[in-house]
Amino acid sequence: MKLIEVSHSKCTGCRTCEMACSLIHEQECSTAQSRIRIFRDEEFGNNVIALCHHCQDAECIESCPSGALERNPETGAVVVANELCVGCEVCIEACPVGALSLSRGKGAVLKCDLCGGDPECVKWCNRGAITWEESDAAPERRKSFRAEAVRLLAQI
Repeated sequence: MKLIEVSHSKCTGCRTCEMACSLIHEQECSTAQSRIRIFRDEEFGNNVIALCHHCQDAECIESCPSGALERNPETGAVVVANELCVGCEVCIEACPVGALSLSRGKGAVLKCDLCGGDPECVKWCNRGAITWEESDAAPERRKSFRAEAVRLLAQI
């Protein structure tokens, strides 16, 4: 199983990953339309990458009243069925790492879908802050990344 690994310390805050993501998914360069978010912690001078960890115990899936979120069996990604999403934002509130947002234009949730198993953000990150790695310990590592992201986002 593969997962996106994040190194917050390598992130320079250039936001190229955000632009690539929104361009591929929405055909426009817009941080508001990106499925990956970079937050700047001004107090400590760090950049924090908010990205879906495709948790094994995905609270977003459990919380969705319309059943719009499901796991892709091929990639392991938690994906949104836009035709089922009612834009209620319950899943956004349930996500512990702030990785989901609402597209005001579509009225549906935006979240990482791993680009079908070939993540664009990874291709465009020239600092190595976002990598695509094979991992036998994917569920355990996802929990570790999730805990780190929750801790960092709580500081902002």
